[in-house]
Amino acid sequence: MKKNLLFLVLILSLVIELALTFLCFFKPTTALQLFGLQYSDQTSFLGYIIAWFCLLVSVLIVYAMLLLKNNNAAHKAIIYILGFWWICLGLGVYISFKKTDNLLLDSLKGVILVMLNYFNNKENAS
Repeated sequence: MKKNLLFLVLILSLVIELALTFLCFFKPTTALQLFGLQYSDQTSFLGYIIAWFCLLVSVLIVYAMLLLKNNNAAHKAIIYILGFWWICLGLGVYISFKKTDNLLLDSLKGVILVMLNYFNNKENAS
């Protein structure tokens, strides 16, 4: 059961990351406006970098899902890394820029992943 919930959260995370990746690559003006920036020559580079980071995170999510599906123990570490990445990202953006949407979306997603991963691993160890 917890494994299915873990898969569901990973799939939802993948959809969000792929949407951000697509937006940053193909609609950089819209993507940067979501982050509160105006599109210009100076900020276009930032949009490009964000797109590649989102693509990297998407690849890690797919890899974690494949490992989880095949019951490879390496999925534990990757899911913890992803979860703590999102917790820190949400908290960092909130502390630095007072944006609660990142706190709710990223940190909550990270906390859910870390908790589900922990309880899934604890259940499998028994």
